Amino acid sequence: MKTVTKKLLPLIAGGIIMAATMSSSAAQTVLTVSGWTPPRHHFTKLLQDEWAKQVEQESNGLLKIRYLPRAPMGAAQTFDGVRDGLVDISFISHGNTPGRFRLTKIAEFPFLADKAEDLSVAYQRVFEKHLAKGNEHEGVVPLAMFTPGPGHLMSPRAEYKNKASLQGQKLRAPGGMAFDLATSLGSVPVSRPASELYELLNGGIVDGALMPADVFGGWRLEELIRNVVSVPGGFYNASFALIMNEAKFNSLTDAEREALLKVTGESFSRIAGRASDEADNRGWKIYEDSGGQRQTASETFFAEIRDAVGPLEDAWHANVADTGIDAKAALDELRDEIKKIEGQE
Repeated sequence: MKTVTKKLLPLIAGGIIMAATMSSSAAQTVLTVSGWTPPRHHFTKLLQDEWAKQVEQESNGLLKIRYLPRAPMGAAQTFDGVRDGLVDISFISHGNTPGRFRLTKIAEFPFLADKAEDLSVAYQRVFEKHLAKGNEHEGVVPLAMFTPGPGHLMSPRAEYKNKASLQGQKLRAPGGMAFDLATSLGSVPVSRPASELYELLNGGIVDGALMPADVFGGWRLEELIRNVVSVPGGFYNASFALIMNEAKFNSLTDAEREALLKVTGESFSRIAGRASDEADNRGWKIYEDSGGQRQTASETFFAEIRDAVGPLEDAWHANVADTGIDAKAALDELRDEIKKIEGQE
């Protein structure tokens, strides 16, 4: 009898270990994540790799990210897709759905910041303090605000030197403030995905583009773009948000929710902004190695852009007046926060 017991002990112990492992595995919550950027894009890699690891480590394995290789919806449909539970988490560009988000234009104005990390962190702080109460993301949980790098004025031919050179020019623009500024400067904005820009430029459908530097190296645009004009802080910036299905967020345990919140908010804003800055640096290197030219706008052109921005800012203040949020104070605070962050570097 003793011999039988000794033989059974390892089996019993193994069964206990296996049952504990199965129980632990069963307790793990898997969060489905998708994105609409290409597989090699830095946002895709960020969510698949760095951030996914942070989520799992911070939650001690309670949470696991499963990144879907194919998004079940396009960029413009992502907010509704997350709200309706097609995926648990994704990111949106507010400019992809014109008119739906008004307060988020605060992060899209020209001249804000040269680094996406600085703007993203400042934006998250101002969003939490002022803009969240506007409840523009009703139906989802906004986990973090962030921005890609600043936008530049790009041309396959001679540089755009002033407002006069832009008259009637068809410019690919990503929506939002880029659209508004392009119109104010006398050009005709065209809304098409960045992935189509090579064909648009090559076929003469558009004359130029407003884009960040991260586009170089991914879509062969360095073969076509010959001139880039920049201004301090960018011609425009773009507002993005990491969002989560509300029901899924509410279903998390206290420990899971606490872990997720530690790797979202300002923490995510910082790493997303930093990833964009690194992508911009790689893009500039590729562009310059290809022989492309880059200039800073002349003082005259800068003044013309600044004159165009003033009415846009006034119009935005008026447009969000019904929200009860002091838009001017929030924008002033965003600029101050950016300066504070820049001063700490």
